[in-house]
Amino acid sequence: MTNLRNFGIIFAVSLIVLGVIALFATGYVADTVCAIFEEKGDDLDKLLVNDPADTTGIGNEGVDDRLTRPLNGESFTWLMIVSDYRPTVFDNYYPSSEKEIDKLEDFGILDDEYKFIEATSIVLIRADVKTREYIVMTLPTATRVDTPFGDVTLGELYAIKGGEALSKKVEAMTGLSVDYYSVMHSSELSNVANMIGSIECNIPVDIAYDGKNYVSLPEDFDDTTTKAKDTTKVDKDKDKDKDKDKKDEETTEAETTYVSEIDKAEGVKLAKKLMAALLYYDDTDGIDDEMLILQSFANGLMLNLSDDSDGSLTQEFTSLEKKMVKTNITKDDVLAHSEVIRGYSWFKIQTLTYPGKFIIGKGGREGFYNPDIDAAISYFANYR
Repeated sequence: MTNLRNFGIIFAVSLIVLGVIALFATGYVADTVCAIFEEKGDDLDKLLVNDPADTTGIGNEGVDDRLTRPLNGESFTWLMIVSDYRPTVFDNYYPSSEKEIDKLEDFGILDDEYKFIEATSIVLIRADVKTREYIVMTLPTATRVDTPFGDVTLGELYAIKGGEALSKKVEAMTGLSVDYYSVMHSSELSNVANMIGSIECNIPVDIAYDGKNYVSLPEDFDDTTTKAKDTTKVDKDKDKDKDKDKKDEETTEAETTYVSEIDKAEGVKLAKKLMAALLYYDDTDGIDDEMLILQSFANGLMLNLSDDSDGSLTQEFTSLEKKMVKTNITKDDVLAHSEVIRGYSWFKIQTLTYPGKFIIGKGGREGFYNPDIDAAISYFANYR
């Protein structure tokens, strides 16, 4: 009887304890559910999800599935070329039309009065699907390269042989296969920006126009007269009756008229002024400024394209194609890589200038860029 009485006491106490626990548990669940429907708590996530990381859409291991899932499109390399072609400013181009460049077999001997249609901007854009990475590399058009017809710059190579030949040279300089290339008129850049939206660029220097070229704004620029003084040396009038000893050089002052085009600033959205940015050139202290502008232009252009749907991309390409001198890109190519193009907004992006060193000109000779081809080929080894 004693044992039976002890068992009854223990059983009764156990029921009381279990009842208290059940009461608290029921209250907690009730409060939680009420809080969820009243949007006062996040306990539903805690009840239904084992790992809070799952609620971010990234996955249990914190890895973005965009980095691992297959993309609709393959890696590609695109060479973007802009040429200095302004027939409204210069009327002595040879050949007279830019579309005739790659039809030339030989320049022959030409007088200095002729102006060649040279490339003024060259950008290599490499999209790597495997690494989810974009590389935007600018190539100075003053880069001196060896060709069967002598040492010329990349800008001159385009003038002599055209965009396809320039693409082949860039392949040799990088070890990459250039899938696509396109050549745009510099005079059409503002129309291009109007088609795809103004393009954001970083402008590291004040840019002015001197009537023919886009240069650094002189420090003594007078905004009220838009003129700056340019001191040059000229020969005295060669009068036969004058003493030969008086044929010394004298200094006279000639005035060059400048028009301020773009002020130094970051994140400038350009449309009509885009030509001034891409044709800007000043080799007195190297070419860093030009390369920075060109990198930001390519970045801004790709960001604009990355916002487009398939329909918008093909529509814009159709419009752009009419403004291009020549390209081997087709509408089907654009659609085939559309998801990769949109990936520019989230791919890792690297911007760089082709390795080498700028040699400042001396004795009246123009400066040039001496490329480090070995370094470039070694860099791109992992992207081939």
